[in-house]
Amino acid sequence: MIAHHPRGDMLLAYAAGNVSAAVALILATHLTLCPRCRASLSRAEAIGGALLENLRPTPVSAGVFDRLDHQLKRAGLAVETDSHQSVRNEATPAPLRFYLNGTLDQVRWISIAPGLAYRPVIADRSGARLVRSGPGRGIATHTHRGEEFSLVLAGGYTDSSGHYLPGDFQAADRSLTHRPIADDDADCVILTVTDASLSFSNPIAGLIAKLIGC
Repeated sequence: MIAHHPRGDMLLAYAAGNVSAAVALILATHLTLCPRCRASLSRAEAIGGALLENLRPTPVSAGVFDRLDHQLKRAGLAVETDSHQSVRNEATPAPLRFYLNGTLDQVRWISIAPGLAYRPVIADRSGARLVRSGPGRGIATHTHRGEEFSLVLAGGYTDSSGHYLPGDFQAADRSLTHRPIADDDADCVILTVTDASLSFSNPIAGLIAKLIGC
């Protein structure tokens, strides 16, 4: 069971197309895994559709919707609607597979400390990256200069706000200081998106974070 979900306003912004590529990626990946949030997204889209019905129609060229659908699929951001898809039978959801050009098993990790590795996901300064922590390992204590979104893809971790397992989504901001620690039984792999640098209490951890763009 997925216990932690994105805020409703994030889903509304996603439905309206008012999020960055990195945020769209992490939300689309969560939506692929979470039936509850897919239902919430459908309701948001229905509300948006009802509002659009009251607008004066504007002519569009023939085939525009087919082209839009094709572009979404090429970008890997079309949400899977198959309710049978889950973390158990698909460890690399379609939106993420597009950016990785493969699966999580094929990721070439960059080691940054014992038991800790990362891999950029979007080839720009968007702040989207994969992070892998070995069993019992974790990220040093930090707070946030902006927002940080994390989605568990494998394993699990615990911090001061709770326990997070595959499919769980965490949003953190300046109000949260935490030290996520991976569960003892397996590697923890997360997709994380930040819109500003993290602030570490340990200067060495802060230096490492700057080197990898956190």
